[in-house]
Amino acid sequence: MVGILITVLVSRPGSSDGDGKAAPATDGRPPASTSSSAPAQPPASGTPGAGTGAGTAQVRYGPADLTADVTDSGSYIELDTSRPVVSGSSVKGADVIFGASIGDPTLFVPESASSLAPLPATGPAPSAGECAESVDRNGTYTADVKRGDRFCLLTDQGHVAYLRVVTAPSTGQGRLNVTVWDMPAA
Repeated sequence: MVGILITVLVSRPGSSDGDGKAAPATDGRPPASTSSSAPAQPPASGTPGAGTGAGTAQVRYGPADLTADVTDSGSYIELDTSRPVVSGSSVKGADVIFGASIGDPTLFVPESASSLAPLPATGPAPSAGECAESVDRNGTYTADVKRGDRFCLLTDQGHVAYLRVVTAPSTGQGRLNVTVWDMPAA
């Protein structure tokens, strides 16, 4: 009954605060403070960028370095687990392959999904929302990499990851600095 009453009150004509937003429902609690007396805090790297919807992304893993053997076919990296899984052979559900099969180190998305987006070489680490937007705008499935390159990745299970190349040799051990976020439900 209370829910119906609130719905009717919020949706009735004239319930807008003048800027097109519905007036907040009152449930007996005082309204949340909108005072600007506290200093403004920059958004945490786990918050979505502008226009990505409601909710806050939660860091699932990282930032932390991952070591992978880039020799020949490289390493398969699965990022949808609580801690990334790095394997020298095909891993079901692998989200990216870090390898140097033809000499130059590359990142490659299995199944050629366009879910890897290059970022500018300099700048702050992106938020989860900024990474998701970057993949939507600039997604590709492969990229040559060198030390310092930065990428956003959308995993096959909908997580968002930020990858920074720490080392990228043509053989031996390469390293990626990785952050993975759980995205809020849309």
